[in-house]
Amino acid sequence: MYHSMVQGNEEQDVPRWDEVLRFLPGQLRNNRSSTSLASRAVTIYEDDESSPLLSSGLIPTRRQVAQWTNSIWKRQAVLLVLPVSIVIMWCSVPLRTYPDEPEDGGGSSNSTWPWDGFPWSPNKDTTNNTLLAVSATLGTGAGGLGMPGNMTNITMLPTAPPQPPVLVNFWWFLWFYYGFYNAVALLLITKIFNIYSLNWWPKALGGLTSYFIFWLSTQLMGILVYYFTGLEGYQLTWVFLTFCTMTIPLLVAFLVIRSENRNVYRHSLTVAQKTFLSASSIEARIPASYIRFLWFCVALAIALSTIVTGQIYADQYIKAPQDKPRTTIEGLIYVYSWVGTIYILDAITDYIVETRVRSYPLSSIFKLYYFMIYFIFYRNLFVRLRSYEQFVVIQLASSFWVCIFHPICMTHTVYRTLVYLFGITRTYEEYKRQVGRGLFLRNLAENVTMLAFLCWVNILYYGPNAKIYQYFQFKDQYREYDHTVTVYASVGIWASELISNFINRSICKRFMGHHVTKEALKDFKEYPELIVAFVLVMVHILQDMLLSLLDLNFA
Repeated sequence: MYHSMVQGNEEQDVPRWDEVLRFLPGQLRNNRSSTSLASRAVTIYEDDESSPLLSSGLIPTRRQVAQWTNSIWKRQAVLLVLPVSIVIMWCSVPLRTYPDEPEDGGGSSNSTWPWDGFPWSPNKDTTNNTLLAVSATLGTGAGGLGMPGNMTNITMLPTAPPQPPVLVNFWWFLWFYYGFYNAVALLLITKIFNIYSLNWWPKALGGLTSYFIFWLSTQLMGILVYYFTGLEGYQLTWVFLTFCTMTIPLLVAFLVIRSENRNVYRHSLTVAQKTFLSASSIEARIPASYIRFLWFCVALAIALSTIVTGQIYADQYIKAPQDKPRTTIEGLIYVYSWVGTIYILDAITDYIVETRVRSYPLSSIFKLYYFMIYFIFYRNLFVRLRSYEQFVVIQLASSFWVCIFHPICMTHTVYRTLVYLFGITRTYEEYKRQVGRGLFLRNLAENVTMLAFLCWVNILYYGPNAKIYQYFQFKDQYREYDHTVTVYASVGIWASELISNFINRSICKRFMGHHVTKEALKDFKEYPELIVAFVLVMVHILQDMLLSLLDLNFA
């Protein structure tokens, strides 16, 4: 029947998931494998809805996924070691820096690289640069260059960003450091569209051309920011540019769909229909696929907004001046206010994707996305801890929460309560699978972020980029929690998390009859494209954290 629908009148709308599922029996309609089968059938017949940019060599086969998932070591290599290795290699490459302002102001006096100083830097107000440096130095007080405490209130330009002791070559930062980060972000958004079975680019341009144009456009916008705005020293500027890179495809896809008239049925209404049908009846003729696309845009916009929100949050707490120590209460407020924000946004997005978009793979991607954002900010809080007391209090609260939250949520009592209050329609087994998936993705995000943190807290402390990552230098007179203690304490935190996760999964397996890992492996075998999407999500969030902590002061 589906084949006849596609081969029928050319003016008829190409059916999407909900149109196909209408012809399935009721029991199959709510089955994940049937939904996946219908999705793949749609993809086969809709040539313009596939993604050639990502279909060649980047989507593993079912056999490859089975080989990876059946071996715990291969699975950890793909889902844990691979994304961390990509990010660590990216941040380990030395950025070209200068010890101080070159005499000619063009960034070429101390140049040893062929592109240094070309194109040359614009003539900047050296007096303004001096004021910025004086403001940053005096504003740090005893935590800066040893100025006396009574000098800490002298600030000539309080809105200026903190100035690092070295200057960064803008062009190397733009084309390599930020360029790679921006390319991964655009690749991730393309992969999300691919899983939704929709291209965001116009057919006339094609995937690769559109991808390169969008990436290059953001890079050129960065050059304009550098030359004409003076905002290049703020991490929020670059995060916002990448936010634009990831949201503009939404606008392009919307314009493409509008231009192809997918928002209305191809058969126009007759005069009699327009005269006698009510407005609600006419609105009901809008295809459900178009309504679902609008909900998809809403969910994606909410998720992407956390990039900017997270940067603002990091500026307020993580990168705040160190002239006074943070208390344990402030650490708890930071962690759990961020937890609350992430859980609320995750719940809203999860509701939209599951009830309006109806895509199981997208729901998993967004959930991992939110877990990664929360945990990577939580990890980097360790650098700002001042004592073991803060470490113990924060981690005990987190571990205790994990051990009781998921088992309680998986009980039949909580399920019946949710059915009564919110009218959820999924069965109890499907509900347990959803809770178990959340636990698996949480554990994955915990392990990836902790491994990445342990790697870069050492590389950015001892390595060549240490001078432009002052956040990891532990230069604070108030702390007994130095680099060595931070590493050992982080390993202890990781061990406590692994133990609590083992207890959590054992409770779910023994008392709830749900094996978290086996169910997750079934998802990977059913949706092989999740492997690529998960790796891209993890790489992007890790890069986003490092970019937000980089000290930017360009020559």
